[in-house]
Amino acid sequence: MTHLSNDPDAVEQGLANLAESLLVFVRACIRLGVDGFYHSTQGAESRRFADPALFTDYIKPSDLTVMREINAHCPFNILHICDYHRADFGGYADLTPFLDYPGQIVNCNLQIGDGAMTAQEVSSLFGRPFMGGLDRLGDLATGTEEQVRVAAREALQAKSDRFFLAADCTVPGTTPWANLRAAIEEAHRY
Repeated sequence: MTHLSNDPDAVEQGLANLAESLLVFVRACIRLGVDGFYHSTQGAESRRFADPALFTDYIKPSDLTVMREINAHCPFNILHICDYHRADFGGYADLTPFLDYPGQIVNCNLQIGDGAMTAQEVSSLFGRPFMGGLDRLGDLATGTEEQVRVAAREALQAKSDRFFLAADCTVPGTTPWANLRAAIEEAHRY
């Protein structure tokens, strides 16, 4: 981040090299039969860069190079707008920088800016199904099985027309398997 903030043009070639390396991996996966990816993006968080253009001018083109290749060859791809480092860099002030990102499904945290969006609002904004509804650091990770069931039922009640119940980001490795099973059972029951 420091290098990109101080000398973005010098970093641009490095980002292009990283994208090309990822394309080697992606193409090998596709040749082996992978038909979908869960592809993450970061960089447009509210406190990541003082100048938001660093995301749109330097990070986004590399993201799109890889994501467009994936989307051209795989029928099922998930765009994950990652806020794993929300505590360090803030969340997203808005999701519009990602509207042209490919993928058949969008996964993100519903806490946007100073408020929250609904699953339906995210689905409508992107024109595709929403995947999420469960806070990866909340009851899913630290609650009881019953608390997880309640959280899952609440997410399912607030779902969009096109919806996949899931966590909003990577769940911690310490998340109890019983909690994950409880959420899955509630989705099946619903």
